[in-house]
Amino acid sequence: MKFEIDFERTYSHPINRVWRAISESVEISAWLMENDFKPELGRAFTMSCEDDDGGTDTYLCNVLELDPPRRMVWSWVLDGKQDQGETRVAFDLEDVEGGTRLTIRHSGDRTPDIVERFKTDWPVKLDQLAAILELSNRTRL
Repeated sequence: MKFEIDFERTYSHPINRVWRAISESVEISAWLMENDFKPELGRAFTMSCEDDDGGTDTYLCNVLELDPPRRMVWSWVLDGKQDQGETRVAFDLEDVEGGTRLTIRHSGDRTPDIVERFKTDWPVKLDQLAAILELSNRTRL
């Protein structure tokens, strides 16, 4: 099933701070997954997390677009599932009154159950991102 789902959040932080949170490996690890990401156009990287069975899921990714601090696009495929094709995750940031709007668009071709999981999981991850941003605010004080 072809899908394209959007998630939007506004954070009360400047665009450069939100950009760091989505483009630095240590920060991505804190809210999304462990990774070896580097913000370099064309660079392959991996992300990993525990799966539902106590094992590890590894995602094979590639930086497809990079326009700091406004836009970044990754390819994304679960290792061992390459025959299902990759999905894409686009991160778009925009200055808005009081902070930064982050829009994430996840698109591709997956089974309905996987699409439903994306719809459930991304809001949780965006809440985790908000917590990381707030924590960094408090530790600066």
